[in-house]
Amino acid sequence: MSISPLQPKVQQCAAASLSYSTSLFPSSSSFRIITLRPSISSLRPVVCRFSQSQASVVDGRIDTRVSERNEVRLGLPSKGRMASDTLDLLKDCQLSVKQVNPRQYVAEIPQLSNLEVWFQRPKDIVRKLLSGDLDLGIVGFDTVSEYGKGNEDLILVHDALEYGDCRLSFAIPNYGIFENVKSMRELAQMPQWTAEKPLRVATGFTYLGPKFMKENGLEHVIFSTADGALEAAPAMGIADAILDLVSSGTTLRENNLKEIEGGVVLESQAVLVASRKSLMQQKGALDTTHEILERLEAHLRAIGQFTVTANMRGSSADEVAERVLSQPSLSGLQVRIRTEA
Repeated sequence: MSISPLQPKVQQCAAASLSYSTSLFPSSSSFRIITLRPSISSLRPVVCRFSQSQASVVDGRIDTRVSERNEVRLGLPSKGRMASDTLDLLKDCQLSVKQVNPRQYVAEIPQLSNLEVWFQRPKDIVRKLLSGDLDLGIVGFDTVSEYGKGNEDLILVHDALEYGDCRLSFAIPNYGIFENVKSMRELAQMPQWTAEKPLRVATGFTYLGPKFMKENGLEHVIFSTADGALEAAPAMGIADAILDLVSSGTTLRENNLKEIEGGVVLESQAVLVASRKSLMQQKGALDTTHEILERLEAHLRAIGQFTVTANMRGSSADEVAERVLSQPSLSGLQVRIRTEA
């Protein structure tokens, strides 16, 4: 059983400033608008309409930072697999990102005239959503959780963009004192961990890590970051365990590390996240978000659907369906069968 350090909690919108709407965004189970506090598997829909005439009050002063801009700003990852997959997704949604110069950090999407695209590091996208410098962003859920730190101004607009799948997981060596340890509960019960000799964990997740360990009853823990691959830290004696992103688990196994029961902090994939403040204040932010959502939803619904045209001569509809669905190449796809007499 995995225990998320961010306990699932979806807060209702305040009646004084927000009103519910079922028509603002397309009706679908594959996206939700929520206050950020959950693990992905626990999302429940809370769709809200924000009044753009409202302003936030910070330390007794009206915060006009967002409303000073005329353009809606979308942050996209600047490097790596997440960056290329994000551009591919947008292109599939007929939203092609155009850069005048590939070295520039700003670009545009011609189909959305009031939108600016800013290429940033994923963690900076989250930080700039909170500061008001960005309005929307596409990043991994792990990044939102780590750098958003449960801030209620962050809203998951679409929680399942179907790429960037991974998990934030705790791993220990499969040898030595850890050889027979199979769960977080067993790890917490080991007598070795004391204030003088705490469990040493190498991780880049310095917000989620301590929360997770505390949730699992481990009081004597210290955290450190290691240059390069974290998987080498236990073998080098730098750490006893690691907390890192895992996809297939192959790298862990090749470095004599193992995941254990209850050691998954959260499941992650790419998400579309927005600033609550921006949706309330920034001109055009709601319309732009609506347009992006409609395009995302149309594309994601089409993924996994396959239409087969079959000749029915001499066969019943059931016989045709059985022949089509028995094809291994169609396994896992949603197949639509169109028959011709």
